[in-house]
Amino acid sequence: MMMSKPAGIGARGRAELTAVLGAHRRFVTPTDVVGALGVDADTAAKKLARWAADGWLRRARRGLYIPVPVDASSPAAWSEDALIVAAAVWSPCYFTGWTAANHWALTEQVFRTTVLKTTGRVRVSSVRLLDHDYLLSHVSAEAMGWGMKTEWQGEVRLHVANPARTVVDILDTPRLGGGIRHGAEILGSYLDDHHPATLVEYGDRLGNRTVFKRLGYLVEALEQDHAELVAACRERVSAGVSLLDPDGPNDGRRVARWGLRVNVRIEPEEPS
Repeated sequence: MMMSKPAGIGARGRAELTAVLGAHRRFVTPTDVVGALGVDADTAAKKLARWAADGWLRRARRGLYIPVPVDASSPAAWSEDALIVAAAVWSPCYFTGWTAANHWALTEQVFRTTVLKTTGRVRVSSVRLLDHDYLLSHVSAEAMGWGMKTEWQGEVRLHVANPARTVVDILDTPRLGGGIRHGAEILGSYLDDHHPATLVEYGDRLGNRTVFKRLGYLVEALEQDHAELVAACRERVSAGVSLLDPDGPNDGRRVARWGLRVNVRIEPEEPS
């Protein structure tokens, strides 16, 4: 069913909204209204709520709205690009997991859910916002300082994990890559075109020794010829037994060499 167009707006209201949305603003806050119209915060909030109710804005979260283009065919369902919305709502943040893997052509699979890490507080890991699905996790401000690449979408600056950081993040938390089986495919693609030593450097920075257990095991399971990488991982294996995929079953054979319980089957890649 075709959604209705935004409700009519008077000359004064149109002038006010135009003033607030000046310079093609992508998102609007009460502070923007206060600055543009010289009203108090309560009045600004009420104006935003009214414009949203009339269909001229969509509410992204409390205090953050997105303008709806006048030619949008379905105003109530219209939204910005998922990454741009995330950058506005959860800044500072960066995109990782299968989202970054797809960006760097490390996988051909396309996931509807956008994966990101934010320095803000994360109350729930799965969020649906403005018709987009997100998988969130927390990251320290210090960990935002390495392994990043700046990408631009129009005038919006986005932070995306570079290929090595993408792989290490997935080895740290396999569900960010769709599980360890898909993570192994991403790792295989990485090793075809990128330097393996960077994975060791980033694994050390991350500080989770289980990353090296999974990395070393997967390199051998995929029958990749990277003896130096395997040796570096062996030097960093910690005590105890970890699950190859923490979201998989609790059973599986134990591989003492890597201190892993292999609860997911990994097959070598077929030659292309």
